[in-house]
Amino acid sequence: MDLNYFILLIGMTIVTYLSRRLLLSVPDHILTKKIKEGLAYVPIGIYAALVFPPLFLDKTGFQFKPLYLFSAVLCLLTMKVTNNFFLSFLIGMGTVLIGSIVF
Repeated sequence: MDLNYFILLIGMTIVTYLSRRLLLSVPDHILTKKIKEGLAYVPIGIYAALVFPPLFLDKTGFQFKPLYLFSAVLCLLTMKVTNNFFLSFLIGMGTVLIGSIVF
């Protein structure tokens, strides 16, 4: 492993730990109900930031990838109907796998 990547990994670990630790040590009267509701959207935003770029971006710029988009929509519909994360993950990945083999 390159030393720069190791330093980056250690830095990200420290920042993640400190941000969570500081948030847990904040008194309840400072974290109002509205702030707690707002913080509930942070994982969704992070997930969207991780998932959406591979669906629409390539090294050359914007690229439409219908197989990935179809798999993502099918995965989201499965999650909405069944509330089963594991099943929706398997269906999404299975669709990509079978679509890659067929097309």
